[in-house]
Amino acid sequence: MSRRRRIYEGKAKVLYEGPEPGTLIQHFKDDATAFNAKKHQVIEGKGVLNNRISEYLFQHLNDIGVPTHFIRRLNMREQLIREVEIVPLEVVVRNVAAGSLSQRLGIEEGTQLPRSIIEFYYKNDQLNDPMVSEEHITAFGWATPQEIDDIMALAIRNEMMRIIVADEISPDSCRLWDIKSNEKLDKDRFRRDLGGLLEAYTEVAKRLGILIENERPAGSGPVLSGILDPQGKAIEGALKSLGVDGIASVRQGKVFDIELAATDKAKAEAALKAAADKLLANTVIENYRVEVLS
Repeated sequence: MSRRRRIYEGKAKVLYEGPEPGTLIQHFKDDATAFNAKKHQVIEGKGVLNNRISEYLFQHLNDIGVPTHFIRRLNMREQLIREVEIVPLEVVVRNVAAGSLSQRLGIEEGTQLPRSIIEFYYKNDQLNDPMVSEEHITAFGWATPQEIDDIMALAIRNEMMRIIVADEISPDSCRLWDIKSNEKLDKDRFRRDLGGLLEAYTEVAKRLGILIENERPAGSGPVLSGILDPQGKAIEGALKSLGVDGIASVRQGKVFDIELAATDKAKAEAALKAAADKLLANTVIENYRVEVLS
């Protein structure tokens, strides 16, 4: 990434110029912050998990027709995204009492709200992201009344709008509780000094089906699978629509045909494995197989 111009760096992500006009590369850092960065810690592997969880959710939103900035994942920490003009608002959709709402109104955390409540906060770290009303938003030109309507409709009903969903969707930006135990699986573990943030995020990834169950060596960070394969899904759907029976699933992969000067099979296999490990495969999230043909 050092060869690309850095556009912006926030608390948890860095934006670099993209390969084409109108695109950016979004890099996920390992930084955990709370209370507008007054609390800060670097947690190895957090950025990898947030990148994959965010990719998974954005891709599913794209698949059901909700417009987003997400184009594709590039590697374990980076995504290719569309450049957008960000509305300087944090839009919070509350269905269950938690956090500041419980503190402000004295409602016990976990209480089901009578209906979804949408709150707006002005994104400004120096001001600690104050809550604002629709009157503030329109008066100061942060968004038009129509854009506010679009934001609210998109947040509640996931309708197609000219407002699109951007930034990230991860345990950093959601409240995620286990439905049976109410165990927190989000950034509240860091905010409230509960510990186990990486384990909680890992559990979220596992429940979404993007975490390999194999035990990983200590200190290696998360080992992820479940690579999205839209081409494979499209082929699967086309085959089924054509009446081809017995198709359970289709995966599309990559094949590299490499000609080596080495005549020793063991040396050739070692060279191919080195090429895969160093360049051809992202071994954090991909598996590969080497075949030496005489």
